[in-house]
Amino acid sequence: MMSKLALAAALLSTSTFARSILQSEAQRILDNTASSEFNCDIPPALDSPEDGLPAAEDVFSDHEALLLQVKRHSTIVKVPSISYDDSGEPDEDPRWNVFYELHKAFAALYPNLHLRMGRETVNTLGLVYTIEGTDTSLKPLMLAAHQDVVPVADASTWKYPPFSAYFDGEWLWGRGAADDKNSLTGLMSALDTLLSNPQWVPKRTIILALGFDEECSGRRGAGYIGKYLEDLYGPDSMALILDEGGMGLQLLGDDTLYAFPGVMEKGHVDIWLELRVNGGHSSMPFPHTGIGIMSEFVNQLESNPWKPKLIKGSPIYNHFVCQARYSPDASPKITNLINKGDLETLAEELASIDRATQYRIQTSQAVDYFNGGVKINAMPEYIRIGVNHRVAPQDSIAAVKANILEQIKPIVKKFGLSVNAFKGEDNNPDIDLEYSMGDSVDPMHDVEYNGSLLLTSSQQTLVAPVSPTSGPVWDIFSGTIQKSFAFEGGKVVPVGELMTGNTDTRHYLNLTSHVYRWTPTRQGHNANAHTVDEGVDMKSHMELVRFYYDLIRNFDASSAATREGQQNIGEL
Repeated sequence: MMSKLALAAALLSTSTFARSILQSEAQRILDNTASSEFNCDIPPALDSPEDGLPAAEDVFSDHEALLLQVKRHSTIVKVPSISYDDSGEPDEDPRWNVFYELHKAFAALYPNLHLRMGRETVNTLGLVYTIEGTDTSLKPLMLAAHQDVVPVADASTWKYPPFSAYFDGEWLWGRGAADDKNSLTGLMSALDTLLSNPQWVPKRTIILALGFDEECSGRRGAGYIGKYLEDLYGPDSMALILDEGGMGLQLLGDDTLYAFPGVMEKGHVDIWLELRVNGGHSSMPFPHTGIGIMSEFVNQLESNPWKPKLIKGSPIYNHFVCQARYSPDASPKITNLINKGDLETLAEELASIDRATQYRIQTSQAVDYFNGGVKINAMPEYIRIGVNHRVAPQDSIAAVKANILEQIKPIVKKFGLSVNAFKGEDNNPDIDLEYSMGDSVDPMHDVEYNGSLLLTSSQQTLVAPVSPTSGPVWDIFSGTIQKSFAFEGGKVVPVGELMTGNTDTRHYLNLTSHVYRWTPTRQGHNANAHTVDEGVDMKSHMELVRFYYDLIRNFDASSAATREGQQNIGEL
């Protein structure tokens, strides 16, 4: 294993022909052409392997185990490891220094993990822990989480101080208690417990990857870690990657528990509009100031949202195929529409359920940034707005750009603006990106806006490929879920779903096609990620730890996912 990676930046700048499996490909737009009929047949549950280790229920179920997890989780949540959108590089911006406190906490809380796993730092604060397996023919198991949390807007609005990690006997409250230190604590706890047994030596290499800026795109953390691991192991080198996300677990009726790992992520693009216009004294204003012009753009966009569409064979379609099969009476109308194959009506029905369901089948647009004006008696000369898009599988970044240009065209013409759009960018639409409109404003007096509009984009992320939901790797994953969450008289149904947000996995797509985004927490048992009073039910957290413990054991006992046939880029 390499030393502390002071040469990480040099490694990342080295071009390799292999880094082209997924991320360099153009997005494949999903359509209603499922390769085979999906019936929601479920592989069998997996029994615990005969590896001499105690069962998860025996290790993580008593009160003493709960109190240990409260101690671990509270220690980690108390560290205010915030990442900011305007953060500088980790070796330059002092706001990153708090992460060193978090790393010290890891070392103190998880001595077995730090004793037996190699630890590399990537780009200063990214952490990669590795224990080499005895069977080098098996692809590694990669587990992932992120160390950072979002900022707190106003601590006075919280029931308990956001970094107090207050435990009320059932729930632990604090920023990051759910997103994503719930997963982070759980993964490290499961590994530390396994590694506390000196007789247990894994056959399969295990990697734990911890990014540090997932909440602001993951470019510095997972972005470097993904390239580091690809340089080290090669493309398509991991058996499975499990990161945060998904839709947890949902009980329908009293006999069917659905598990919804994210097997796909929507795309992402932020569109920025920057307007420069003539200013002047506010006592003699133009009919519309620059803010007024930009407000017309906002109104036009919000008045014309994208349309929902359900695609046969897509993850959300498959979700409701499963529901129609195993819980037909939960929503008879949806069951009827699935059986009839009426996708258009079904899309309308799903979009009406709630926003979370609507935006799994629809591209979202949200004007989240509006900045303009420097003084109350001066008309603004520069105004900037930002529009966040999460791109549905049936759409594309190029389509988002084309839609923006089409929507603003009447307003551009109205105010006689010149436009320069997306110059030199990737994923551009095949239309004119630079033009000028004659002034068509007809005020009482002559007005010369002399306006120019610049459009750019940032954080372009293509829609992620769909991860497999059949085959040996999925069977282990699904079988472990079924065993870990089995209950008397009931059935556990794992089925892939789509994530509306993005995770660090966007930077890991070259490492395997088996990328699953799932925090195994029951719906209603974590709360308020990214907002006031974030928390997690610690009994649900214990279920999460038990699942991770079982997943590691089951993959270690399996011979699935070998290096045979892996595209290689050199010696490991």
